[in-house]
Amino acid sequence: MALRSGLVALSLSALSALSIAALGIPAVIVTTSSVAHAEAEDSANVEILVLHATQQAGAGAIDPSIGNLPQLKKPPFSSFNTYKLLDRKGITLKKGQPIEYALVDGRKLNLVLLEKTPKPERYRLAASIDASKGEAFLKKIEVTASPNEPFFVAGQSHKGGILVLGIAIKGAGAAK
Repeated sequence: MALRSGLVALSLSALSALSIAALGIPAVIVTTSSVAHAEAEDSANVEILVLHATQQAGAGAIDPSIGNLPQLKKPPFSSFNTYKLLDRKGITLKKGQPIEYALVDGRKLNLVLLEKTPKPERYRLAASIDASKGEAFLKKIEVTASPNEPFFVAGQSHKGGILVLGIAIKGAGAAK
């Protein structure tokens, strides 16, 4: 009898624990889901392309590793006929937290996510470039961008050409 009541007690205890766990698990999942959703609303995956644009004799070429950027074939970018990929970096921006990205010429690109709106999905970013000694080379600009549509910051002289920075928010459906 004692063993049987022990088993019954254990079963009831286990049942109570399962009931509590059953109630707790959805609460944890909802909380975790809510946190993940809030983090998604407050962050953005960004791809930075650093391109070297030059004017070469002949037809020139666009480095195939750059991918499809038709903007490079239109003014003002079409005044250069050769584009070489110098760097590609994926980063995650968190709302209000600036990141610093070192450029090949010693300057630093500063990016910060200011706002994200869900419908239509749009991102407001601030960008600036500091010279190697910390002074502003490009004062802060604000850009509103759609997912997968790059915006460009260009004009820094570099080795007989210029640097062109392509910055794109990687939204839903984008290649990772």
